[in-house]
Amino acid sequence: MSYSVTAPPPGTPSGTESRPGPERSGTAPRPRKGLAGTVFHRTLVVLLIFYLTIPFAWMVVYSAYPSTNLRAERMDFSPSDLTLASYADLLSDSSFVTPIRNSFIVAAATTLICMVLGSLCAYVFARFRFRGQQTLLLGMMTVQAIPAVVLAVPLFVLLRAYGLYDSILGMIITYTAFILPLVVWMMVSFFESIPVNLEKAARVDGCTRLGIIRRVVVPLSGPGVAATSIFAFITAWSDFFLAKVLTSNNTPLLPVRTAAFQGLFAMDYTAAATAGVITALPVLVLALVAQKWIVQGITEGAVKG
Repeated sequence: MSYSVTAPPPGTPSGTESRPGPERSGTAPRPRKGLAGTVFHRTLVVLLIFYLTIPFAWMVVYSAYPSTNLRAERMDFSPSDLTLASYADLLSDSSFVTPIRNSFIVAAATTLICMVLGSLCAYVFARFRFRGQQTLLLGMMTVQAIPAVVLAVPLFVLLRAYGLYDSILGMIITYTAFILPLVVWMMVSFFESIPVNLEKAARVDGCTRLGIIRRVVVPLSGPGVAATSIFAFITAWSDFFLAKVLTSNNTPLLPVRTAAFQGLFAMDYTAAATAGVITALPVLVLALVAQKWIVQGITEGAVKG
């Protein structure tokens, strides 16, 4: 019997076959994003930016014109009438400067207390295992599930019974009770992302547990600490409902004072807009200055390991 062997074509290695097909890279090629999807996505982003920024920009414009221009039948936005007199008037008025000072003291003290106590508590949850740990952590969050309107009357009665109604200390305690569970919840995820080996190395070098937290854990979780601190400050600074219920004339806070510009039958649009800009300005500055830390902290807190 005779067998005929067909030689492979030139350039083809022996023992292999040249078959058309996809490259053997092990991964399928990524589908390209369509032009319509890209345009739709960017259009939504632009619309969202306009939706969030136009109200604030409109408030800034209102604060720069006299009330007579705004109350006219046709609003007059002539560039020649631009003025910052309303800012000078409010910032020189003691009845408006005092709420700014009170709100800053309350927000700063609440943030400091929540970050110190919350960091210590979160470290315990992140590094130690004990019975009922998850139940206790979830139980702390039930405070956030209860609407503030439900707790307003009990808090009012409790603060009056202890002589803390309409006081800075009473507001600090109240805000700490509401914000501390969220601080603990956020900081736990940041601390769990730090390798334990770094803490073991610090223990070998002679660091105590508090020294490890101060020298290793907190510096490595800096973006998370910054993001959580800003969140706590903004929450305490901008709260209106509890400030309205638990304070009166002795300890006015800025959100309540800002809302007082709206009268029953008339409203000073310029003064109200100016007060709104001044109230929002610290939050805006904090967000712009620390936006890198906020994004980094949220990203690190979302991915553990």
